[in-house]
Parts: sequence; C-alpha cells; structure tokens
Amino acid sequence: MVEDDFLVALAIEHDLAAADYTVVGTYANCSAAATAIRSESYDLAILDVNLNGEPAFPLAEELIARGVPFLFLTGYGAIHLPERLREIPRIAKPHQPHSLIRLIEIVLSGERR
Repeated sequence: MVEDDFLVALAIEHDLAAADYTVVGTYANCSAAATAIRSESYDLAILDVNLNGEPAFPLAEELIARGVPFLFLTGYGAIHLPERLREIPRIAKPHQPHSLIRLIEIVLSGERR
C-alpha cells in the first residue's frame, strides 16, 4: 500500500485485516514504494495519487510493466490522471470499507468494472 497519510493508511490496514487480507507494507513516498515494488512479493497494490506533492504515476507505470494488478485510492478524479491511467480501477477518498474490499475482489479476479 502506498499512502502518505498515516491515519488513512491505518484505516485501510484495518479494513484489509477485517477482510482477511495481509498488508505486506505501507510506504509513504515514491522512493520507498519503488524499492518495495521491485523487491517485495504481493498480489495487488493500492496507490494514492499524491504522495506529499509527488505524483505516484511512475509507480503505476512500473506496476503495469510488471503486470501487477493495482488500484488507486485517491481524492483525485480520473480527469486528473494521465490519459493512459484513467481506466485503472479507482476508489474515492474517503472510502467505504465494503467498496474498497469489493474493488479489490474485482481487480484480483480480473473482472472489468
């Protein structure tokens, strides 16, 4: 999970744990997240779009290149994303736990929304 707001990250971790998902790691900046993308084993990534003013788009591109499913959990609308990333599954902040879990299930299953 890539999220720069500690309380939001904590809430997401709680939601995921309640649904029996395990969080491999929480990263608050692009540098740490990029290292984790390359070195950790995981099934799905959750990205915030804005990490303390730094866009997470390079992380998204790397996940695409590696074939790793991911979703955006962000306050930004699709119009604020690069065109290539507008079709990536996205859930708005503040999120509803059941909506996040359902979107994760969809992304992991390979379904199209």
